[in-house]
Amino acid sequence: MKLIQITVQVDGEAAEAVSGVFNRYGKGGAVLEQVWTGPRSAPVLRIKTFLTADESCSLGRIEEALWHLGQIYPIGTPEVRWLEEHEWADAWKAGYKTLKIGRRVVIKPSWMEHVPGPDELVIELDPGMAFGTGLHPSTQLAVLGTEQMVRAGDRVLDVGTGSGILAILAAKLGAGSVIGLDNDALAVDVAGQNIERNGVQGQVEARLASLLPDSVNGCGREPELFDSSGKWRAAFDLVLMNILADVISRSARAISDCLNSEGRFVLAGIIESQEGPLRRALTEVGLRVTTRRKRKDWIALYGRKASKGEPR
Repeated sequence: MKLIQITVQVDGEAAEAVSGVFNRYGKGGAVLEQVWTGPRSAPVLRIKTFLTADESCSLGRIEEALWHLGQIYPIGTPEVRWLEEHEWADAWKAGYKTLKIGRRVVIKPSWMEHVPGPDELVIELDPGMAFGTGLHPSTQLAVLGTEQMVRAGDRVLDVGTGSGILAILAAKLGAGSVIGLDNDALAVDVAGQNIERNGVQGQVEARLASLLPDSVNGCGREPELFDSSGKWRAAFDLVLMNILADVISRSARAISDCLNSEGRFVLAGIIESQEGPLRRALTEVGLRVTTRRKRKDWIALYGRKASKGEPR
Protein backbone atom coordinates (compact mmCIF):
# COMPACT_ATOMS: atom_id res chain seq x y z
CA MET A 1 0.00 0.00 0.00
CA LYS A 2 1.24 3.45 -0.89
CA LEU A 3 1.11 6.49 1.38
CA ILE A 4 0.85 10.17 0.56
CA GLN A 5 3.42 12.45 2.23
CA ILE A 6 2.51 16.15 2.55
CA THR A 7 5.32 18.55 3.48
CA VAL A 8 5.13 22.28 4.12
CA GLN A 9 7.83 24.73 5.22
CA VAL A 10 6.99 27.31 7.91
CA ASP A 11 8.56 29.43 10.62
CA GLY A 12 8.29 28.55 14.30
CA GLU A 13 5.31 30.82 14.90
CA ALA A 14 3.17 29.05 12.30
CA ALA A 15 4.34 25.55 13.22
CA GLU A 16 1.70 24.72 15.80
CA ALA A 17 -1.18 26.03 13.68
CA VAL A 18 -0.09 23.88 10.73
CA SER A 19 0.56 20.94 13.03
CA GLY A 20 -2.98 21.20 14.36
CA VAL A 21 -4.28 20.65 10.82
CA PHE A 22 -1.92 17.72 10.25
CA ASN A 23 -2.80 16.14 13.60
CA ARG A 24 -6.47 16.27 12.67
CA TYR A 25 -6.18 14.63 9.26
CA GLY A 26 -2.83 12.83 9.06
CA LYS A 27 -1.73 9.27 9.86
CA GLY A 28 0.48 9.50 12.98
CA GLY A 29 -0.04 13.25 13.34
CA ALA A 30 2.54 15.87 12.43
CA VAL A 31 6.29 15.44 12.13
CA LEU A 32 8.54 18.48 12.61
CA GLU A 33 12.01 18.84 11.16
CA GLN A 34 14.15 21.87 12.00
CA VAL A 35 15.87 22.93 8.79
CA TRP A 36 17.92 25.92 9.92
CA THR A 37 18.09 28.40 12.76
CA GLY A 38 20.11 31.55 12.30
CA PRO A 39 21.60 33.36 15.27
CA ARG A 40 18.93 36.08 15.22
CA SER A 41 16.03 34.56 13.35
CA ALA A 42 13.12 32.24 14.03
CA PRO A 43 13.60 28.55 13.22
CA VAL A 44 12.74 27.36 9.73
CA LEU A 45 10.84 24.09 9.86
CA ARG A 46 9.43 21.42 7.61
CA ILE A 47 6.22 19.82 8.83
CA LYS A 48 5.11 16.51 7.37
CA THR A 49 2.09 14.30 7.64
CA PHE A 50 0.93 11.15 5.86
CA LEU A 51 -2.31 9.81 4.39
CA THR A 52 -3.20 6.32 3.23
CA ALA A 53 -4.48 5.97 -0.33
CA ASP A 54 -8.07 5.57 0.87
CA GLU A 55 -7.70 8.80 2.87
CA SER A 56 -6.69 10.82 -0.19
CA CYS A 57 -9.92 12.84 0.07
CA SER A 58 -8.37 14.45 3.16
CA LEU A 59 -5.65 15.95 0.97
CA GLY A 60 -8.11 18.56 -0.31
CA ARG A 61 -9.16 19.42 3.24
CA ILE A 62 -5.53 19.85 4.27
CA GLU A 63 -4.76 22.05 1.28
CA GLU A 64 -7.84 24.19 1.98
CA ALA A 65 -6.93 24.58 5.67
CA LEU A 66 -3.35 25.52 4.74
CA TRP A 67 -4.64 28.12 2.30
CA HIS A 68 -6.67 29.77 5.06
CA LEU A 69 -3.71 29.67 7.48
CA GLY A 70 -1.59 31.19 4.73
CA GLN A 71 -3.68 34.35 5.00
CA ILE A 72 -2.29 34.76 8.54
CA TYR A 73 1.15 33.12 8.48
CA PRO A 74 3.90 32.80 5.85
CA ILE A 75 3.40 29.20 4.72
CA GLY A 76 5.19 27.58 1.81
CA THR A 77 3.44 25.66 -0.98
CA PRO A 78 2.67 22.10 0.16
CA GLU A 79 4.80 19.38 -1.46
CA VAL A 80 2.94 16.13 -2.09
CA ARG A 81 4.60 12.81 -2.97
CA TRP A 82 3.84 9.09 -2.78
CA LEU A 83 5.75 6.66 -0.55
CA GLU A 84 5.79 2.89 -0.31
CA GLU A 85 4.38 1.73 3.03
CA HIS A 86 7.75 0.40 4.23
CA GLU A 87 9.21 3.93 3.82
CA TRP A 88 6.68 5.46 6.20
CA ALA A 89 8.24 4.56 9.56
CA ASP A 90 11.62 5.99 8.62
CA ALA A 91 10.07 9.10 7.05
CA TRP A 92 7.87 9.64 10.11
CA LYS A 93 10.75 9.45 12.58
CA ALA A 94 13.29 11.32 10.49
CA GLY A 95 12.13 14.81 11.38
CA TYR A 96 12.16 14.56 15.14
CA LYS A 97 14.98 16.16 17.08
CA THR A 98 15.69 16.82 20.73
CA LEU A 99 14.68 20.42 21.52
CA LYS A 100 15.64 22.59 24.47
CA ILE A 101 13.35 25.42 25.53
CA GLY A 102 13.78 27.80 28.40
CA ARG A 103 16.64 27.20 30.80
CA ARG A 104 15.91 23.62 31.77
CA VAL A 105 13.29 21.91 29.63
CA VAL A 106 14.32 19.34 27.03
CA ILE A 107 11.74 17.72 24.73
CA LYS A 108 12.95 14.33 23.54
CA PRO A 109 11.38 11.70 21.23
CA SER A 110 11.28 8.32 22.98
CA TRP A 111 13.58 6.56 20.51
CA MET A 112 16.37 9.14 20.79
CA GLU A 113 19.11 9.19 23.40
CA HIS A 114 19.81 12.24 25.52
CA VAL A 115 22.04 12.50 28.56
CA PRO A 116 20.48 15.24 30.67
CA GLY A 117 22.57 17.99 32.18
CA PRO A 118 22.49 18.46 35.95
CA ASP A 119 19.58 20.93 35.90
CA GLU A 120 17.68 19.67 32.86
CA LEU A 121 14.12 18.34 33.00
CA VAL A 122 13.50 15.90 30.14
CA ILE A 123 9.98 15.53 28.74
CA GLU A 124 9.18 12.90 26.11
CA LEU A 125 6.50 14.08 23.66
CA ASP A 126 5.63 11.87 20.71
CA PRO A 127 3.85 11.26 18.42
CA GLY A 128 1.51 14.13 19.27
CA MET A 129 4.16 16.68 20.19
CA ALA A 130 2.80 19.18 17.69
CA PHE A 131 0.10 20.12 20.22
CA GLY A 132 2.80 21.88 22.24
CA THR A 133 6.21 21.79 20.66
CA GLY A 134 7.91 24.70 22.37
CA LEU A 135 8.54 26.30 18.99
CA HIS A 136 5.86 28.96 19.33
CA PRO A 137 6.86 32.05 21.36
CA SER A 138 3.76 31.76 23.55
CA THR A 139 4.64 28.16 24.50
CA GLN A 140 8.18 29.23 25.37
CA LEU A 141 6.82 32.02 27.57
CA ALA A 142 4.43 29.61 29.27
CA VAL A 143 7.30 27.20 29.98
CA LEU A 144 9.37 30.02 31.49
CA GLY A 145 6.42 31.06 33.63
CA THR A 146 5.80 27.52 34.82
CA GLU A 147 9.46 27.21 35.82
CA GLN A 148 9.18 30.46 37.76
CA MET A 149 5.83 29.97 39.47
CA VAL A 150 5.53 26.31 40.49
CA ARG A 151 6.18 25.53 44.15
CA ALA A 152 6.62 22.13 45.76
CA GLY A 153 3.30 20.48 46.57
CA ASP A 154 1.18 22.87 44.48
CA ARG A 155 -2.21 21.88 43.15
CA VAL A 156 -2.09 23.05 39.51
CA LEU A 157 -4.75 23.54 36.82
CA ASP A 158 -3.50 23.59 33.21
CA VAL A 159 -6.22 24.98 30.92
CA GLY A 160 -5.88 24.07 27.24
CA THR A 161 -3.34 21.39 28.08
CA GLY A 162 -2.67 20.31 24.46
CA SER A 163 0.27 17.89 24.52
CA GLY A 164 0.35 18.13 28.30
CA ILE A 165 3.75 19.82 28.23
CA LEU A 166 2.99 22.38 30.96
CA ALA A 167 1.15 19.88 33.15
CA ILE A 168 4.02 17.39 32.89
CA LEU A 169 6.57 20.13 33.54
CA ALA A 170 4.68 21.28 36.63
CA ALA A 171 4.73 17.72 37.98
CA LYS A 172 8.45 17.38 37.30
CA LEU A 173 9.03 20.68 39.10
CA GLY A 174 7.41 19.26 42.23
CA ALA A 175 3.69 20.03 41.98
CA GLY A 176 1.65 17.72 44.17
CA SER A 177 -1.21 17.24 41.68
CA VAL A 178 -2.07 18.62 38.24
CA ILE A 179 -5.32 18.58 36.26
CA GLY A 180 -5.03 19.33 32.54
CA LEU A 181 -8.21 20.47 30.78
CA ASP A 182 -8.78 20.58 27.03
CA ASN A 183 -11.93 20.79 24.90
CA ASP A 184 -10.29 18.77 22.08
CA ALA A 185 -10.72 15.02 22.62
CA LEU A 186 -7.67 14.24 20.46
CA ALA A 187 -5.51 16.58 22.56
CA VAL A 188 -6.74 14.92 25.76
CA ASP A 189 -5.82 11.50 24.34
CA VAL A 190 -2.35 12.72 23.30
CA ALA A 191 -1.83 14.40 26.68
CA GLY A 192 -2.84 11.19 28.46
CA GLN A 193 -0.29 9.19 26.46
CA ASN A 194 2.42 11.73 27.20
CA ILE A 195 1.56 11.77 30.91
CA GLU A 196 2.09 8.00 31.04
CA ARG A 197 5.20 8.19 28.86
CA ASN A 198 6.76 10.60 31.37
CA GLY A 199 5.79 8.54 34.40
CA VAL A 200 3.74 11.27 36.09
CA GLN A 201 0.31 9.62 35.91
CA GLY A 202 0.22 9.56 39.70
CA GLN A 203 0.36 13.37 39.71
CA VAL A 204 -1.28 14.45 36.44
CA GLU A 205 -4.71 13.77 34.93
CA ALA A 206 -6.01 15.02 31.56
CA ARG A 207 -9.75 15.70 31.25
CA LEU A 208 -12.07 16.71 28.41
CA ALA A 209 -13.41 19.92 29.91
CA SER A 210 -13.18 23.70 29.89
CA LEU A 211 -12.57 26.29 32.56
CA LEU A 212 -16.12 27.53 31.85
CA PRO A 213 -18.30 24.66 33.08
CA ASP A 214 -21.07 24.77 30.47
CA SER A 215 -18.91 25.17 27.37
CA VAL A 216 -18.20 21.47 26.66
CA ASN A 217 -21.54 19.68 27.06
CA GLY A 218 -21.40 20.16 30.81
CA CYS A 219 -17.96 18.57 31.11
CA GLY A 220 -15.98 19.72 34.09
CA ARG A 221 -18.73 19.66 36.73
CA GLU A 222 -16.89 17.15 38.90
CA PRO A 223 -17.91 17.69 42.57
CA GLU A 224 -14.30 18.22 43.59
CA LEU A 225 -14.06 21.23 41.25
CA PHE A 226 -17.51 22.84 41.44
CA ASP A 227 -19.94 23.56 44.25
CA SER A 228 -23.67 22.87 44.02
CA SER A 229 -24.35 26.18 42.26
CA GLY A 230 -21.81 25.44 39.51
CA LYS A 231 -19.13 27.81 40.77
CA TRP A 232 -15.51 26.78 40.99
CA ARG A 233 -14.20 25.81 44.38
CA ALA A 234 -11.08 27.82 45.39
CA ALA A 235 -8.97 24.70 45.04
CA PHE A 236 -5.80 25.54 43.09
CA ASP A 237 -2.47 27.13 43.93
CA LEU A 238 -1.56 27.80 40.29
CA VAL A 239 -3.45 28.16 37.00
CA LEU A 240 -1.60 27.79 33.68
CA MET A 241 -3.18 28.99 30.42
CA ASN A 242 -1.48 29.13 27.02
CA ILE A 243 -4.53 29.94 24.96
CA LEU A 244 -6.20 32.77 23.04
CA ALA A 245 -6.41 36.13 24.84
CA ASP A 246 -10.17 36.48 24.37
CA VAL A 247 -10.68 33.08 26.01
CA ILE A 248 -8.51 34.20 28.94
CA SER A 249 -10.57 37.42 29.24
CA ARG A 250 -13.86 35.52 29.26
CA SER A 251 -12.40 33.11 31.82
CA ALA A 252 -11.02 35.79 34.16
CA ARG A 253 -13.72 35.33 36.78
CA ALA A 254 -13.35 31.55 36.67
CA ILE A 255 -9.56 31.87 37.07
CA SER A 256 -10.05 34.01 40.16
CA ASP A 257 -12.74 31.71 41.58
CA CYS A 258 -10.70 28.53 41.20
CA LEU A 259 -7.56 29.99 42.84
CA ASN A 260 -7.14 29.89 46.59
CA SER A 261 -6.37 33.07 48.52
CA GLU A 262 -2.65 32.88 47.71
CA GLY A 263 -3.07 31.48 44.20
CA ARG A 264 -0.85 32.34 41.24
CA PHE A 265 -1.27 32.31 37.46
CA VAL A 266 0.69 32.06 34.21
CA LEU A 267 -1.16 33.40 31.16
CA ALA A 268 0.29 33.18 27.64
CA GLY A 269 -0.98 33.34 24.05
CA ILE A 270 -1.52 37.11 24.23
CA ILE A 271 -0.82 39.40 21.28
CA GLU A 272 0.61 42.73 22.42
CA SER A 273 -2.41 44.71 21.18
CA GLN A 274 -4.68 42.57 23.42
CA GLU A 275 -2.71 43.16 26.60
CA GLY A 276 -4.51 46.29 27.84
CA PRO A 277 -8.08 44.92 27.74
CA LEU A 278 -6.91 41.64 29.26
CA ARG A 279 -5.14 43.38 32.14
CA ARG A 280 -8.33 45.31 32.88
CA ALA A 281 -10.35 42.08 32.90
CA LEU A 282 -7.89 40.51 35.34
CA THR A 283 -7.85 43.56 37.62
CA GLU A 284 -11.65 43.61 37.79
CA VAL A 285 -11.68 40.11 39.32
CA GLY A 286 -8.84 40.69 41.78
CA LEU A 287 -5.90 39.25 39.85
CA ARG A 288 -2.63 41.21 40.02
CA VAL A 289 0.06 40.96 37.32
CA THR A 290 3.56 40.87 38.82
CA THR A 291 5.69 39.88 35.80
CA ARG A 292 5.43 40.66 32.09
CA ARG A 293 7.51 38.86 29.46
CA LYS A 294 7.62 39.33 25.71
CA ARG A 295 8.90 37.32 22.73
CA LYS A 296 8.34 38.73 19.27
CA ASP A 297 4.73 40.04 19.30
CA TRP A 298 3.63 37.69 22.07
CA ILE A 299 3.11 38.57 25.73
CA ALA A 300 2.86 36.46 28.86
CA LEU A 301 1.59 37.71 32.21
CA TYR A 302 2.43 36.04 35.51
CA GLY A 303 0.89 37.07 38.79
CA ARG A 304 -1.19 36.26 41.84
CA LYS A 305 -4.55 36.75 43.45
CA ALA A 306 -4.74 40.10 45.21
CA SER A 307 -4.76 39.96 49.00
CA LYS A 308 -7.96 40.86 50.82
CA GLY A 309 -8.21 44.64 51.06
CA GLU A 310 -5.33 45.18 48.61
CA PRO A 311 -6.09 47.98 46.10
CA ARG A 312 -6.82 46.70 42.63
